[in-house]
Amino acid sequence: MKRYTILALIAFFISYLSYSQGGIVRGTITDADFQDPIPFANILVKETGTGTTSDFDGNYSIAASQGDVLVFSYVGYVSQSIEVGASATINVSLESSTALDEVVVTGIG
Repeated sequence: MKRYTILALIAFFISYLSYSQGGIVRGTITDADFQDPIPFANILVKETGTGTTSDFDGNYSIAASQGDVLVFSYVGYVSQSIEVGASATINVSLESSTALDEVVVTGIG
């Protein structure tokens, strides 16, 4: 019985420590020129499988720890990488990319 109690305590403390080191980072993604929110932009924690998208108002939240690097990207904008610091809020302004001059849509009906 003591063995199971000790194993349960160890599992609890390991999960507690891993949870306390991470956190939720929140913020807003906007256009650098017009300050309009960018809906459905991609936010990824670099070198992990963790990611999310911004909502219709450009707001996002993602689980990330201090020292993680967040990569913000959207079609037609220059991607931006920001390291998570002590603050739980990271607001980002993405610059327009000049690489995308025009888009051609072809409809086959």
